[in-house]
Amino acid sequence: MPLSVEKKDLSGLTVLITGANVGIGLETARMLCEMGAQVTIACRNAQKAQAAADDIEKTTGNRPEIVSVDLSKLESAAALANEYTAKHQRLDILINNAGVATTEKGQDGLTQDGFEIDFQVNHLAHFLLTIRLLPLIKHAAQNKINGFTPRVVVIGSEGARVGKVDYAYLQDSDKLPFFFNRYANSKLMNAMFAKKLAEKVKEDGIVAHVLHPGFVASDIYSKPEYKTPKFLQAIIGFVIKATARNNVQGAMTSVHVAISDEAANTTGKYWDSCKITQFPNKLVADDDCVNELWSKSEQYLKEKGFDVTE
Repeated sequence: MPLSVEKKDLSGLTVLITGANVGIGLETARMLCEMGAQVTIACRNAQKAQAAADDIEKTTGNRPEIVSVDLSKLESAAALANEYTAKHQRLDILINNAGVATTEKGQDGLTQDGFEIDFQVNHLAHFLLTIRLLPLIKHAAQNKINGFTPRVVVIGSEGARVGKVDYAYLQDSDKLPFFFNRYANSKLMNAMFAKKLAEKVKEDGIVAHVLHPGFVASDIYSKPEYKTPKFLQAIIGFVIKATARNNVQGAMTSVHVAISDEAANTTGKYWDSCKITQFPNKLVADDDCVNELWSKSEQYLKEKGFDVTE
């Protein structure tokens, strides 16, 4: 059954979406612009970002702001937070949408910061960005517009179902596991991060959720050198054609969690098809494991010179 979301007047609300120049991120930005929000799309590819902004403006009459970010570089995530803070006094909705799944082996599987690519792009850089932007989100919570509850929306995946928390390979190119395990592990971390963040900001009047958009036939955030082997492309293509949602349907859950009263009235939940459902992995309920991930993430960032004091 096709999904749908209730349209709202989002005039005055500010939104930041990572990886919003293609796929579900693009359609999420389009829907929120159509409802009158002041949307900023944070993208790595400037040319694609301009094309996305042109397209959104053409279809909605509301042009999103464009900012640059390369989440494979922690300095870029920090710079985005600084740039956004310099231009805006508030942030009502942060959508951590960008994601990557890579197959690189050896040293090619690590970023210039020395972390496994999926871990950094999908989790650690978003962790840094979110913490740095929390003051703006807290300000929005203290100065609500039309009673709207500010929130952080994390795009996860059912891939987390087979994920585990393994710190051994995150900075060791000789220990990289099978590519899907890397992706699944990072998506599990997305869920654990959202759950812990929800606990930390609840008293500030902020909610945080993680969601599965469904299997979507769209491009993912990637760099040109992060290529998927042709045999794997063929397999993925076949599965996508048989089972996938289109980008608009894939964006529906993101938009629902971003704007609905239902999502405002609870926190730290996992969503699929615009509904709350069980977390896909029991480790999300393991407080020791969740707390360790948070502490490790802070440690990794501090070792690289990034202050993540809340």
